[in-house]
Amino acid sequence: MRPEQQIQRAPRPISRADVMMGKATRLDDIAAQLMDVQRRWNDPGRALRLAAALEASRAAWHAIQAALADGQPMLPPDAQHNLLILSVYADSKITACESTSSADSLGALIALTRSLAASLRQWREAA
Repeated sequence: MRPEQQIQRAPRPISRADVMMGKATRLDDIAAQLMDVQRRWNDPGRALRLAAALEASRAAWHAIQAALADGQPMLPPDAQHNLLILSVYADSKITACESTSSADSLGALIALTRSLAASLRQWREAA
């Protein structure tokens, strides 16, 4: 890049609400991925799809934990505490799905993931 070239700013600043909406969208995608594995449980390649879906889920929940540690979501302390508890609970569900994988064991993780995604969308709308 030449010094005379200016770096253009984004047309609008990226708000924390946009970041949370991105997390909600990512959680929706992960829930869809988990539901696809659950629906096609007996298809070949299930183990690889399940491992990929669980790893994506773990990464998303850990990203939420990291955001909380950095103070990114501007939520009331009680909401932050509850979100942290949820993320730890989700991590335990992921571990359970890895150790005793069944189509039914994915149900709780799917429900939790979809529920948080919906809550994050509501939070964005309220922000």
